Parts: sequence; structure tokens; C-alpha cells
Amino acid sequence: MSGSGADLHLSWDIHQWSQDQTFGGDGSGSDLDDYEYEELSDHDVAEEFPNETPLQTVFPPPRAGMEFPSIDAAHMYYAQYAYDQGFGITKNGGSSKDGRQRVIVLCSKGNRPKISCKKAIPEKNRKVEKELCLARINLNLDQAKNVWRITSFTEKHNHTLCPEHSHRIRSFRQIQEWAKKQLEMNDRAGVSLISNINAVTEMGGGPLHCGFSERDGRNLVARMRRGKFMKGDAEAMMQFFRESKQKDPKFYYSCRFDADNRLDVVFWADSTCQSWYEFFGDVVTFDATYIVNKFDLPVAPIVGVNHHGQSIIFGCAMMTHESADTYMWIISSWLECMGGKAPQTIITDQSYAMTNAIAEKLPHSRHRHCIWHITDKLANKIGNITDKEKAQTDILGVIYESKTESEFESEWASTISRYSLQNNVWLADMFDMRSMWVPVYLNNHFWAGMRSTQRSESINSFLDRFVNSKTTLRNFVRCFDLALQRLRRRESDENYDCLRGKSRLISQWNPIEKQFCEAYTNNMFIKFQHQIKALIDTKFTSRERLGNVTVYNIDDGEREFKVEFNCQDQTYSCECHLFETNGLVCTHALLVYKQEDVSQVPDKYIMDRWCKNFKRNYLNERAIAVSIRERRETHNNLNLMLYLVYQKLIDYAALDEETQQCVVDGLNGLLLSIAKFSERTQSVGQNSSAITADGESASHSGNGCVNEDTPVKDPLRRRKRGRNPEKRKKSNLEIKREQTKRKRIKSQQSGLKKNSNAEKA
Repeated sequence: MSGSGADLHLSWDIHQWSQDQTFGGDGSGSDLDDYEYEELSDHDVAEEFPNETPLQTVFPPPRAGMEFPSIDAAHMYYAQYAYDQGFGITKNGGSSKDGRQRVIVLCSKGNRPKISCKKAIPEKNRKVEKELCLARINLNLDQAKNVWRITSFTEKHNHTLCPEHSHRIRSFRQIQEWAKKQLEMNDRAGVSLISNINAVTEMGGGPLHCGFSERDGRNLVARMRRGKFMKGDAEAMMQFFRESKQKDPKFYYSCRFDADNRLDVVFWADSTCQSWYEFFGDVVTFDATYIVNKFDLPVAPIVGVNHHGQSIIFGCAMMTHESADTYMWIISSWLECMGGKAPQTIITDQSYAMTNAIAEKLPHSRHRHCIWHITDKLANKIGNITDKEKAQTDILGVIYESKTESEFESEWASTISRYSLQNNVWLADMFDMRSMWVPVYLNNHFWAGMRSTQRSESINSFLDRFVNSKTTLRNFVRCFDLALQRLRRRESDENYDCLRGKSRLISQWNPIEKQFCEAYTNNMFIKFQHQIKALIDTKFTSRERLGNVTVYNIDDGEREFKVEFNCQDQTYSCECHLFETNGLVCTHALLVYKQEDVSQVPDKYIMDRWCKNFKRNYLNERAIAVSIRERRETHNNLNLMLYLVYQKLIDYAALDEETQQCVVDGLNGLLLSIAKFSERTQSVGQNSSAITADGESASHSGNGCVNEDTPVKDPLRRRKRGRNPEKRKKSNLEIKREQTKRKRIKSQQSGLKKNSNAEKA
């Protein structure tokens, strides 16, 4: 018989046993020798799986008097017969009245269906599989001969048999060890669940031969994920951190616990995060609005941008509650991890707790609130006034188009007065905080092209590919590590693309474009080319010479800007402040350089952080590369080498039964030899760093250390913001629907109860 992963081992055991086992009591030989095998038609199976043509043979039916050396042998024999016939089996055991041991192996549709009248209409409509089928074999133990004997065999079924679907029957579905390991390895690598199952199914020979269904694969992966949390979710996450610390000595994690030893807040960053921050930590965004885990805990990735303009991560925090004290602890841990280096600028949302924490812990960093969060609220905050849309447009124009602080303040007051919004408290508060979000107050600082927490939101969207609302804490940090690997790969791909070739020039006459093409990474050079393209719509409106400085008024088609050009050192100053905020020479300056016949801009306008040959610590990068390579190279090489050997062995084993037996015996012998040669124990996850309860770093000892023997408790599920859905006010229609539903269920329950009583009577 062939057709599933389970049947191969069943038939092997039975045929091996039947070669020297006699059935019945007459000693005339095996019933298998006297039975004529017939080949079943595979027409129906071929229609369902056009590429699969399994060969099935009818297994001889059992009969009274057959003897077996063990109950397992009898069970396997009946399983083989049941597979060929197309029904599942189950086993019941016990003792008879005379004390003899007996076992019943019966059809899986036997016994009485369980119907409860407590739930008239269950939430999930489960199928009733039991049909009181009487097909079975009864076995008794002959203690004198120490064999199990079939005392009776009932062949007739009261339901349709389906041999073409035997591979789907639960009794014969089994996920073999190689498939379990492959599913687990793919899951660790971040392969989507359906792609993971499809790949392993194909490796097993397709749906008919792999031995398990898609649901079996889903259930196994879910059990494997749950099985890693036997000590509790928080404790499993701590275990993951300790293992990561052993693999990556620079891995940093810090935890704080409450009075009940529950996880309160945690921060972690691996060596890659630390390396990224060392070179690109001048600008960061910090946003705690991401909540994707089963405890509804806010997750706050600290995000930046690399020299390719890609989002990168400098570390991540997870907290049970958002308060100024919590954020101060996170910032302290982050700074300690990064050697005390603070960012030059930081962008957050309008969280007052976060604002107070940054003012306390990062006093020299320029803090900016996300302008999108503020302007998005504008329509709701100005209320229902006349010409609401026009008022909103005018206010946004004042916010984005003001060139000086005095211009913004005068235009703001004029616009607010024009629409009679002087008494609007929210607008007054926003005006008082104008230095933290209005562009004109922030144009003298470098922001790497960011005005909002959009980078954080894009990272949140990126993480959504790896996690969901049911993700456990341990699984979250594991998936977070996978996400970091993807980000590393994206950066490496861009590094290679810069070495492989350069972007095309769009203006052969402009030597400045060639200068930036040689210096900047491809992505940043493309952004610079947008300024080149904008020259088409840019023109001079006036020009005035004041000593060594020439003042140009330039119209770019949307607005007019003033550019001051120093003829001696060829530097400039533009009202748009694109270079100060983004690190790119603006189209207004390019027009001036063209007018002044300048072929090379001063080196100060070639920003190092956007350059393809940006000087990075070679030893540090080499250490990271070696660490990553040592972790994965050996495992990957072994996987590839053993997989090729495995494929060759499969090809040989498929030739004939003798070769197959030779392969199996050889592998078993090899395993025994290796086990004797290499007997060693492995202790995983020994704690090399203390976890402190008072905010001290997890890589140092301190007061309040939590002993490894003391289990870390899971955090309490965090209550979501807003009204509890169960306590919300319901509409009259919803109330009426619920009343009708309760009445229907009550009547159905009473009807089922009457039927049940009638059956008993």
C-alpha cells in the first residue's frame, strides 16, 4: 500500500512481521501468502489530483482466529486493511468479566454521537462523525501462548467507505519527524504559514503522499509556538534574551518588574542596532502607538534613517503603561546601551509623558512633535464655523509657507482673528507650543527629511508582516529579530547596487550633477535629481549685488525664495532651508550656481551621511559580520550539504526494495555510530547577565536582582483605550435582535430536551 506518510511505516512493519509469523492455529502458513492482491482503480483520485497516480492494493481482511505477537501488531494490521477499504479506526481496551484482557479496534464512526442539549445552536457547527457503525475486531490475550487472538470480526459498515480519500482520514494522518523539523525551521525563518506548509507538502511528495493535511500543519506550528512558553510568556522572552546574549556578546537587554515580579517594561537592542546608531543616530523618531501582541502592550521601536534613505531600528521597548517615569527609564536604558550618545534631533507624537521624559533625559536634543498628528486634528478642533474648509486651508498655508518666525506669528494672529477663532483653546495651546512643530522654528536643524513619525509608522507596517494581535511576547522578540535581518539585507543590497553601477545623469551639461553622482548613494542621488528636474520651472525675478554677496530672488513656480550667494567662498543661504533640514542642495541654489558658472560645489554641501563611501568603523562592521556569519554559516552549509546527500539517498532508495532496505540499515547504523562517538550535553540559556528590578542595566548587576530560579510573571493584559465594547450603549435594533435570538435558542433547547426525554423513555 502507498498513499501517505503513515502508510509507509505501517506496511514496512507488517511485511517484516508477516515474513515469519503464522496466522491461525493450523500452522499452514501465513494468510498473506494465500490471499490474491487486487489493484484498485485510481480513477477518482486522479481526477482530484491530476499529477498524482497512487497505487493501492487490497489488504486481506482479518478473520477470527488470527494471532498476533502484540496488540500493536494487530492494530497495525487492521489499520492497513482499513486504509485500503477507506475507513478510520480507533482502539478501546479493558478487561472482561472473567478477568481476561481484551481490546476492541473499531471503525472511527462507531459509538453513539455526543449531542448536548445545553447548546442548541453551537457557535461553531461541528460535524457529527459517529454513526453507531458496528465494524470492528475483538481481540483477547491468550496468556498461555502470550499472543493476541481475534475472537470476532464484523465487516459490514453502515456508511459509505472512501478508499480514494484514505490519506485524509485522521487515523492515517501523521507528520513525520523530518517534516516537523522543516516546518519549525521555516517558521523560525519567517516563512508565511501557508507557504511553509505548501513547501513541506511538496517535499513529502504532494498531498497524497506527505501524510498530513493543511490543518495538521497549522495545528503543529501553533503547538510548537505554544510549547515554547511552558515557563510563561515573559519568562520565555527572558530566555530568548539570554540565548541571544550568548550568541551575540554585544546584545543588550534591560528589564524592570513591578512589586509582584511581573514584567513592567523592557528595552533591547542587538549589535546591529548599536552599529547603526553609532553612525546614523543623529536623527531618531520615537512612537509608542504600535500595539500588536496578545497582551495589548505598546511597542516603541526607536527608528532612524541610513545613508540610503532606508528606515533602520536603533532598539525597541515594550511597556505595560505609558508614563513619564516609564519613558525616562527607557531613554536611560537606551543611552546606556549606546554609550551615552544622545541624538541631535528627535521626533515624537504629542504624548505629554514622552515630552516630559525627553526634556528631562535629553535636554540638549532638539525635540519636534509630529506635524501630521497636529494638522490632522485641525478640522475637528476648529469646530463648525462658516467657511470651515477655507479657514482650514488658510491656517495650513500659514503653517507651511511662513518663511520667518515673525511672519508666522503675524499671519497666524491675522488668520485666527479673521475666522473669529481667538477663543479656541486648542489653537491657543498649539500656538504656545509652536516652536516644537511649526517648520519655520525648526529649519536650522538637521532632520534627515523627516517632519513626522512617518518613519516609525512605516516600520510598524513592516513589522506587521511578521506579527499579529495574537503574537506572544517571546514570539514577538523572535519575529523582531527576523525583521532586523530583513533590514540588514536591504541595506546590504543597496550597498552592492552602489558598487555595481551609478544612476544615469539627466543633464550632461551640469558638472555639479556628476559631482553628486560620484559621492552620494543611488537613492539619495535620485532625490537630488528631483532638484535638477525642478530647474525647468525655476527662474530669476531679481538680482542685487552687495559687496561679496549677491542676493537673488527666485521663483520656483509655487513660491518665491531669496538666495544669498557669497562670491568668495561660493557658499549660499536659501530661505527654503532644504540643505539644513534634508542635507540636499536645493534647486534655487543650483540655479544660482549655474548663473555664477560654478562647476563644483564646496565640500561642505556634500553631506557625509548620504555618501556611498561614508566612513564606517571597519572593525566594528567586521565584528558584526563575523558574528552573524559564525551564527549561520555553519548551519547553512550543513543544511545544504546534507540536503544534497538526502536527495541522492532518496534516488537510490527508490530503485528497489533491496536498495531501500540497504539505505535504511546504513542510516540507522550511522546514527548509532555518531551517538556513541559524540555523546555530549548542551545547556542552553544560562544567564550571563543579571536582570534588575530597579532600572539598572541587564548587563550589570545591581540592587533588586531577580534570581533565575524565581519565575518572571507575565504582564497583565493592558486595557485598551476607550470604552469597553461590552459596556457601550447599544442601539434599539441591536437590543431587539438579541432578545429575538435568546427566545429562539430557549425554544430550541426546550425542544431538544423533550426529544431527549422521549428517547430515554
